[in-house]
Amino acid sequence: MPGPRTMHDIRTLRSVAAQRAATDERAAFGQLHRLACEKHRLERELEFWLSKKQRIELRLAEIEQQMRTLSSASFPAVNGSRAPAAPPGWREVTLEY
Repeated sequence: MPGPRTMHDIRTLRSVAAQRAATDERAAFGQLHRLACEKHRLERELEFWLSKKQRIELRLAEIEQQMRTLSSASFPAVNGSRAPAAPPGWREVTLEY
């Protein structure tokens, strides 16, 4: 098996200690407890990442909607519609650089 690729692939001291072979009943219960604690920690971490993923997906959808709104308002020729008429009293001004 190749070595770890990122920091997230490195096992913690807790998980390394949990891999030792249990020699008696007391050690087996200790190992079960360590495994249960690590499982609980990983479940909480997974819950955190899933909620973060959900927040990111929601924000991406909001951004996409805002981009569509701005694109349709700013670039009407792209959508095939005509440019909106200028409000009354407004006139076009050409700026030279």
